[in-house]
Amino acid sequence: MFGGASFLTADRIGEALVALLVVLNVKNCSAVARIPVVLINGTIVTATLLLAPASPFLVIPEESPWPEPDASETVTHLSNLEVLASAPSQNGYLETIAVPDCEWSDPDLDDL
Repeated sequence: MFGGASFLTADRIGEALVALLVVLNVKNCSAVARIPVVLINGTIVTATLLLAPASPFLVIPEESPWPEPDASETVTHLSNLEVLASAPSQNGYLETIAVPDCEWSDPDLDDL
């Protein structure tokens, strides 16, 4: 289950999504994943998921009359996203220190 909706996919894909979400939560970042899902009539389509920290996600094994979609490429893709998300940030950032333009002893502040 994802964001209040449920879908059927391969067990290995569900496990890879959970592993990716753990890393995204720790790193406080997001990713977009495209995974194969099985519709109620057995048709396999691609779902696009926006994965972010605290994304509600639940994996439950379920019996289905339909075969699981091929998971090999998707699991590799999700694993690559996990590696990228867990890598140290290349952008980095500097902390900004606020320096006020005026001091509290500024005579103009008395008028406020």
